[in-house]
Amino acid sequence: MDTPRSKRQLNCRICGSGNLRVYLDLGSTPLANSYLRKGDLSAEEFREELALQICLDCGLSQLTTVVNPDLMFKQYLYVSSTTETFRNHCVDLAGSAAVVAGCRPGDWVLDIASNDGCLLSKFRDLGMQVVGVDPAENLAAEASKAGIPTLCTYWSHETAEAVVAGYGRPQVITATNVFAHADDVHGFVQAVDRCLSPKGLFVIECPYVLDFIEKNEFDTAYHEHLSYIGIHPMQVLMGKHGMRIFKVEYFEGIHGGTIRVFVGREGEYPFDASVERFLRKEQEFGIREFRRYEAFGERILANKQRLLKLMGRLHAEGKTIWAYGASAKGNTLMNFFGMTSQLVPVVLDDNPKKWDWYTPGAHMRITGIQELVSAKVDYLLLLAWNFEPEIRGRCQAVGYAGRFILPIPDVRILESANAPKEMRGGA
Repeated sequence: MDTPRSKRQLNCRICGSGNLRVYLDLGSTPLANSYLRKGDLSAEEFREELALQICLDCGLSQLTTVVNPDLMFKQYLYVSSTTETFRNHCVDLAGSAAVVAGCRPGDWVLDIASNDGCLLSKFRDLGMQVVGVDPAENLAAEASKAGIPTLCTYWSHETAEAVVAGYGRPQVITATNVFAHADDVHGFVQAVDRCLSPKGLFVIECPYVLDFIEKNEFDTAYHEHLSYIGIHPMQVLMGKHGMRIFKVEYFEGIHGGTIRVFVGREGEYPFDASVERFLRKEQEFGIREFRRYEAFGERILANKQRLLKLMGRLHAEGKTIWAYGASAKGNTLMNFFGMTSQLVPVVLDDNPKKWDWYTPGAHMRITGIQELVSAKVDYLLLLAWNFEPEIRGRCQAVGYAGRFILPIPDVRILESANAPKEMRGGA
C-alpha cells in the first residue's frame, strides 16, 4: 500500500486539543524546496494546502496539513553555512551552549538535522567530539566527508539508541531550525531524553511566533514548518516529559526573530528570569486569542495587494525586476502572491547548489550574483529579506546601482548605495 502524500492535522500536536481555528489560507502551493530542472518545467508539480491554524488552548500555531517528509527532506539544497550571518550565529551558539552545559574538551555534542555540519564544526573548534543526524542523503554524505560523522536518518527513538550505542550520551543536543519540522513532537522529546547525558543540555532554536505575527512574516510558512512556536506551548510540551525550559535568549536578526531555548531535566539547571519575561510577554500579546491571528491575516492580504500593485506598475513601465534569495520563504511569497517568471524571470542566490535550477511554481531561473554585474536590472525583490544587510553589501560590492524592494513587514523601496544622487528618491 502506498504511503499517503499528506494528512490532515485535526488536533494540536502539543496538547491534543481539537479547539483549532484557521487564520490564514495561503492556497495550494508546491513544496518550497522542490526546485526544478529546465526540462521539468512543463511537468505537473505536487501541490498541497498551505494554511495556518491556532490552538486556542495552548497557543501553538500549526499547519492544517502534514506532507510526507520524504517528499521534502531526502534531497535538500538548503545549506546552513551559505551566509556569513548564520555562520557567525553558529559560533555564538556553540560557545554559549558549551558554557551553560559546563562542557570539557572531548565531551560529545549531537546536532539533530545537522545539515552540512556548520554548527557542529564550531563545537569541534572548541575541542568537542561531534555527531550529526540528518535525513538528506546529499548533505549527510558531504558532512561525513568533511569530518563531521553524520547518521543519514530522521531523528527518532531508534536513532537515539544508535547514537548511544555508537558514541555514548551527548552532553549537549542541539536542534536548530528543525523542531518546527517535527510532527511527533512528543516522540522527538522522548528520544532526546533517551539519549541525553544525565546532566545534559538540550538547546532548541526556532523562529519566534510573536515575530511571525507582529512583523507580518507569513512567508516563514511552508510545508516543512509544521509548527510556529512560543514559549508557552513549548513549556507545556516539556513538562509532559520531565523536562523544563530554564533560560531563553532572543536574536532579532536571525530569520526575522529567533528564540534560543535552553532545556534540562527537572532540577538540573537554575531557573533564569528570562523564562518568566517571555511567558509574560506572550500573555500580554494574547497568544491564545484568535483576534490577534485574524488581524494578522487581514494585514497579509493588504500587503499582498500593495506589492502586486507596485510590481505591476514597474513591469508596465518596462522596468527589469529580478529577485534575490531563492529561499523557501521567497517561494511561499511568490506562489501565494501569484507572481511568475514573466514578472520576475531571475533570482540570485549565494548557494551554488541551486544555480541552474528553477524555483517551484514561479519557475524563476536561479543564478549567482556574478550575473548581476553585466545585466541591466532596475529592481531587486529581496525574497531573503532576513539577510537584507548582507545582501545589500554583496550587491554594492559588484556595483549594482538599482533599487531594492523589501516585501516584509510592509512594502518599501530601498536605494542602492551605488545609485547616482540624481536617481535617488523616486520609485
